[in-house]
Amino acid sequence: METSIVDVPRKYSEADLFGIKVYQDALIDFISYTKTPITIALQGEWGSGKTSLMNQLRYELCDKDGAKYFPVWINTWQFSLMKTPSQAIMSILEGCINQIGALNPEQKNWNESKKKIGGIFKKMASVGAKVAANAVGVDGEVVDGLFGDESSEKSDIVQLKEEIQKLVDAALEHDKSRRGFTFYIDDLDRIDPPVAVEILELLKNIFDLDKCVFVLAIDYDVVIKGLKSKFGELTDKNEREFRAFFDKIIQLPFSMPVASYSVDTFLVDALSEIEFFTKEELANGDLGENLSEIARLSVGTNPRSLKRLSNTLSLISIINRRMQAGGDTNENQNKIVNFALVCMQIAYPYIYNQLSEAPDFKKWNEGIAAKLKLRKLTDDEQESLNQAEEFDEEWEKICFRMCQKETHLSNRAFQVSQLLNKIAEIINNDDKLGDVIEATIELSAVTNLKAFDTPKKVPGQRNRDSSNYRFNGKVYSFKTALIKDVVLYHISLNPGLTLAKLQEDFRVTRNMNSIFVSLEEFNQKAKNGAWNFFKYKKEDDLVHLADTDMLISSNWPTTVNGAPGIFLTFLDVAKKLGYQIVPCEK
Repeated sequence: METSIVDVPRKYSEADLFGIKVYQDALIDFISYTKTPITIALQGEWGSGKTSLMNQLRYELCDKDGAKYFPVWINTWQFSLMKTPSQAIMSILEGCINQIGALNPEQKNWNESKKKIGGIFKKMASVGAKVAANAVGVDGEVVDGLFGDESSEKSDIVQLKEEIQKLVDAALEHDKSRRGFTFYIDDLDRIDPPVAVEILELLKNIFDLDKCVFVLAIDYDVVIKGLKSKFGELTDKNEREFRAFFDKIIQLPFSMPVASYSVDTFLVDALSEIEFFTKEELANGDLGENLSEIARLSVGTNPRSLKRLSNTLSLISIINRRMQAGGDTNENQNKIVNFALVCMQIAYPYIYNQLSEAPDFKKWNEGIAAKLKLRKLTDDEQESLNQAEEFDEEWEKICFRMCQKETHLSNRAFQVSQLLNKIAEIINNDDKLGDVIEATIELSAVTNLKAFDTPKKVPGQRNRDSSNYRFNGKVYSFKTALIKDVVLYHISLNPGLTLAKLQEDFRVTRNMNSIFVSLEEFNQKAKNGAWNFFKYKKEDDLVHLADTDMLISSNWPTTVNGAPGIFLTFLDVAKKLGYQIVPCEK
């Protein structure tokens, strides 16, 4: 079993789990026969697979036997580390030129070019200082020193382009099987947007060369942010100016086809690899459809988010196995609910945090709204929501109001409501909704990203209790074993005890059927594989009562997000019944 999915770009030799080969091959064909110079932009949010696609392009166009292009690969993020903006720009230019020069067959010619280019770089350095002084805004004056003026015999840029073109031509003359160079410029969206835009403009002006294809990995949103110093905030009135700048540099924009990604294939492969679901479970087509729908409503199709999801589920699965008394794995836990809540945690952390506080979301009401200081709905909003299936109930309207707290949530309010309804559909029991979510959310809480400077209910207290307990002279390391023996002792002192009376005697939660369940009800639910934290493998798992046999839940949290959990309540109840349970050493 592998415990993690590594978040690294896909290599050319790895399987196409997202089903984008048709797009990849089309780009390869386009580049193979394009006229030059040309610049192609791979557009997509961070983590959408731009570097993975460039890896495939490089292999097919440059690295495999019979490839027609020389590669130049520049990771702009690495070249910009520990450097000022002007130093980063110069470093990137130098990196490109050195990779071309390394292919030059004549060392003497390359040395001469280096001298000329070095002299030009010294002049450019002064312009770089001006760039830094201007806070790297995209200012036409910044590059004036590079381009010279009309009276200049030759600008620095023209001289630099001529030297680079000589290096390109010499490499291609030496290896006539190659028809050009492809430049792969990666991670532009990881550096400061104004610097990224400056790099774009300079690379375009310098490397606008014959037999050269540029492939840039960048998000249009980064360009917009980088141009704010020039055009101001993006509005309907100036949107054309932003677009014109982008179009001036990019001849072919290619948007990563995330909406077409085959999420089913990736999820089945990843969840099988970490063994969150068994192969038999994943062979069920309905399960795959459920997982895909939940992912679509939450994390979407971004590969980075899906990898984080898989890693979180892997850790939760390991924690759950460690929790079980005697080390047994609870085969009947509701893993789909766990999957959905982790998706919620990653995609909608604010809503996830509200579920942690009030897990029975179908009982969200004005009391919750007042506590969170949610704004009231206008009459028009009320009327509009009443006509929408996703918001026609009171709790759904509270959910809508929660979503108005953040712009991202506001845009995804319908998906949030649909996801919560999907969770309720999976649990399929409104009476147990809150208890199932409360029990399940404790596991995913360990991977919840929250600021540590926010108020905590019980500072320093962990959710998991690693203490040992002594009862009737015996020391217990597992809470489930302790609870079962306390219950058996209580039954021995009360002959004729029924399930209803036992539930009343040990009432630790509103719905005691989620703690003590009859064998008949368990068997009925187990047919659908939808019962959390119960197992029945052997006779010893049963507790015999006057009216039925029952099973005891294996999930007894000490705390939940800092608040007392049902195990602490159980200790209080046992104490009131006269049973002495004390923490101790082994």
